[in-house]
Amino acid sequence: MTPTPSDSLRHTLPAGDVTVHLDAARPRLVSIDEKEALIRSGVSYGELLTPERPPAPAQTAAYHGALTRNGARTGQLLAALSAELLRRYPRPVLVSLARAGTPVGCAMRRLARRWGRDLPHHTLSIIRGRGIDRVALAQVQAAHPGAQLIFVDGWTGKGSIDGALRASLPADVPPILAVLSDPAGVARHAATHDDLLLPHAALNATVCGLLSRTFVTAPGQRHAARTEDDLRPHDLSGHYLSALDDLSALHGPDTPLNPGPRPQDPVRAALEAAAARGFHDPHRVKPGVGEATRVFLRRRPAHLILRDEHHPDTLHLLTLARHSGVPVTTQADLPYLAVATIAGGAE
Repeated sequence: MTPTPSDSLRHTLPAGDVTVHLDAARPRLVSIDEKEALIRSGVSYGELLTPERPPAPAQTAAYHGALTRNGARTGQLLAALSAELLRRYPRPVLVSLARAGTPVGCAMRRLARRWGRDLPHHTLSIIRGRGIDRVALAQVQAAHPGAQLIFVDGWTGKGSIDGALRASLPADVPPILAVLSDPAGVARHAATHDDLLLPHAALNATVCGLLSRTFVTAPGQRHAARTEDDLRPHDLSGHYLSALDDLSALHGPDTPLNPGPRPQDPVRAALEAAAARGFHDPHRVKPGVGEATRVFLRRRPAHLILRDEHHPDTLHLLTLARHSGVPVTTQADLPYLAVATIAGGAE
């Protein structure tokens, strides 16, 4: 029986902000070390899940620091991106990519509502190597026939999600990706091409309604997630959306979009920087401050490369690296703020 588009998974995101197209399921729970070994043996990371631990003090400090330091700019970027989509498309529908895109889509829907516009927002899963959740996507299409689907994410790293969209979307769905921060230079619509620490990059489930990373279950079924109930005392999802509300409310529907120059082949430069330090497998190289942070939260980091070790957006990475005993080097001409490499084999 095909699941309905209604929320079947418990979460702490306001129902009026998003329709969540994820099923509740029991994942294969593994430790980080078990996950790395299984990935090296050829198992897809989309079949595995490591239970999230409570945020470390460095993570929480990074979240609050980024909200204080980059919050005003994040609000402006949200307004500029929302205004651009409402100008460009007669009937846009936001389809955020869980999880990094989900708070962005929620904030954009709230902002459009303040401007007197209805901007529907759905969130679903995309997994590199597996592609987009076609069952969930069909549900979104059925709910909005003839509308323009805009896929929303928080940031880009190597551009893998853009590639996964292009490879897995049906022919009748254009791969239109909209992001706040696009240092890879691949998104159709980017609020900025700067590498920027968005506040929610420092945390995981606790800024995304307590939703876990998504995973696959049986063929023909929607992708799934689990509710990280143990993290409920640390949940900042409502706090984050309220903060984004206040920050974006300072801008109107005429906010211009000025992303700056599109980067020219930044991924190649990041891969060369990693190769110079002995990491030649591109799957083990994660460029961008958001992706580098994810490596320290979910994988086994091997090396951290920073453009400037004193940059405030990467101080949390420096702290996490020192705590983990991970070597840190600097490279002033790095096109990203940070590049992290993963120990072991390829994903």
